[in-house]
Amino acid sequence: MISRAPMTIRTYAIPLNLLRTKIIKRCYSVPVLRDYQQDAIDACVNSIGQGTKRIGVSLATGGGKTVIFSNLISQLRQKNSMDNERNFRSLILVHRRELALQATNTLKRIFPDLKVHIEMGKYDCDVEDSDVVVASVQTLIRRLDKYDTDSINLIIIDEAHHSVANSYRSILEHFNASTADTKIPVIGFSATFERADKRALSMVMDEIVYHRGIIEMIDDKWLCEAKFTSVKVEADFSTVKSTTDDFQLAPLSSIMNTKEINEVIMKTYLHKKQEESLKSTLLFGVDKSHVRTLHKLFKDNGISTDYVTSDTKQVERDDMIQKFKNGETEVLMNCGIFTEGTDMPNIDCILLCRPTKSRSLLIQMIGRGLRLHYSKDHCHIIDFIGASNIGVVSAPTLLGIKGDEIEFDDATMEDLKAIQGEIISKQQKIDEKLKALFQNKETTMEAVSGKNGTNNWIQNANSLDLTLCSFDSFRNFTENNNSFPAGKELYESSEAIKEMELLMNSQYPWVKFASNAWGLALQGKNHLRIYKEKSEDKSSALYHLKMYRQLPSFITNKYAEYVPKTIVKDASLWNVMSSVEKIINTLNSNSEGQVMQYQAISSKFTKWRSAAPTSKQRNFVSNKLKKVHGESSKDFTNLSSDDITTYTDTRMTKGDASNLIFASSLAPVYPLKSLLRILQYQKKKININ
Repeated sequence: MISRAPMTIRTYAIPLNLLRTKIIKRCYSVPVLRDYQQDAIDACVNSIGQGTKRIGVSLATGGGKTVIFSNLISQLRQKNSMDNERNFRSLILVHRRELALQATNTLKRIFPDLKVHIEMGKYDCDVEDSDVVVASVQTLIRRLDKYDTDSINLIIIDEAHHSVANSYRSILEHFNASTADTKIPVIGFSATFERADKRALSMVMDEIVYHRGIIEMIDDKWLCEAKFTSVKVEADFSTVKSTTDDFQLAPLSSIMNTKEINEVIMKTYLHKKQEESLKSTLLFGVDKSHVRTLHKLFKDNGISTDYVTSDTKQVERDDMIQKFKNGETEVLMNCGIFTEGTDMPNIDCILLCRPTKSRSLLIQMIGRGLRLHYSKDHCHIIDFIGASNIGVVSAPTLLGIKGDEIEFDDATMEDLKAIQGEIISKQQKIDEKLKALFQNKETTMEAVSGKNGTNNWIQNANSLDLTLCSFDSFRNFTENNNSFPAGKELYESSEAIKEMELLMNSQYPWVKFASNAWGLALQGKNHLRIYKEKSEDKSSALYHLKMYRQLPSFITNKYAEYVPKTIVKDASLWNVMSSVEKIINTLNSNSEGQVMQYQAISSKFTKWRSAAPTSKQRNFVSNKLKKVHGESSKDFTNLSSDDITTYTDTRMTKGDASNLIFASSLAPVYPLKSLLRILQYQKKKININ
């Protein structure tokens, strides 16, 4: 184990009026480990000892992950030397030149006796002579034949959120380290363990054994304080096309790279420079054209600036970075270059001129400016947000604050936490109001007894409405009953009939997406669900009402897209439906102004629902139905592709299409099969005598 040397802590006297922006600076001598760094190493060693060897460490940018995995290598080498005389060789996988050089320099500085070799471009590693191989993934994938499958004892992956890429997985497979039963520990390090393309990190990693984020690091003074300023610009991002994880750059650039917005960016910088004596500002632009335009504008206004793009030669890039570190350049601009792997601790301001939907990218950009440095007490994050900021993540969203609703100027992390507390408090008041309503179960709905003959009812009913009752129950009902039980009240009817009556006669467009589950769309992708479940003693049914609130895009990942909230559980569907009525009424009358109006969206009697569907809706539904029909043709022998076309072209309304699209977003097959069964059932023109 590496012993921890005494740590020198330098403190500054801070006037009370500056208390909120204080920072305690810590100075230490290499190879001193910070407490959390040793904790991360211990977590890795313990996990490996317990048999879980594909693991991850999640650490905010500036947390010293290179120092951590360098010491981890040393500690595992020492342990191996006691258990095994065989030479212990580590492989560090990186995807950028800067990361390779950073890892190599850190290892040589801390552990000068280690033989550290580089496998990258012109650097050709002598495998047998090495203790540690620092390899570029792009190079190693072409030189794998140099390495025996048992030549590596430990694999470290830097910026491991990239590790599900085919190149990484091919390398892991070569060393027999691609599955959970690997004998070689595989340890990934990243500030953002998220994959925007939703490819599962579980393909290369089984557990995140340690996490320490930006906010914790700032609180503990291991990262510098951040101040946030938001500047509204005349930009509407709602029309910008997106890829799976972020905006497409060309249309985004066309909106951001305008004379008016660029002038706002430049003037904002000059104002803040004078106000706070800024010396080293890093600017993130959208693309090369945007960066070049801003560079010219800043230069024309007497600002010392350089810019780096993918076209910049490596020698020139290194020179620009050094000049920036030396204070010769005031503003260093880039597009997609300095999000990872570059250490420039003197940065005291970041201009976020590249709106993003990716929380990972936002964290990477902000993290560039939060390293401790003697020349600064804080880093100023200036975020340029649009008038319509739908889907965009901004600095305050790290604490769950929608940045497009509140404008900030010089807000510290402590300020943002206070704002977050106010938002939470308001939301709790709303929740308490809803809870009070839910506890009052007096129903205002009127029972409806069924007296129509089922024959006419079957033929005239909307096909989508019929799917509210599962087909088996509906068939059993129609085959065993000549008509609705006209002489009986609702409570005397069968459960299937009660469900059918209540759901079909609701003013809201419920859709069925599972055998015992119904959904109701609210604003956006927020929605309600009713699940029919067995009671604890299995003797009766309980109806479980939940509200599903969509997570913001920067939180959403492969594990969760919604936050479910239980509203009520009741043996009576009637009482549950009454609760739904109260929820929507409460949302409509919400005086806090936090929730949009739901009534016009939710009511199935609004005009637009009876209109003809759009061609896009019609084609979408038709294609979905025909695909399921084709894959399950044996179940629908009496239903043809033409019958589906007839339904979507002549009988389906815009409301039907909207309901079906919503239902299939919750369950991609069940609602479509249910509708096909009903269409086939209606086609048979069953007469019940």
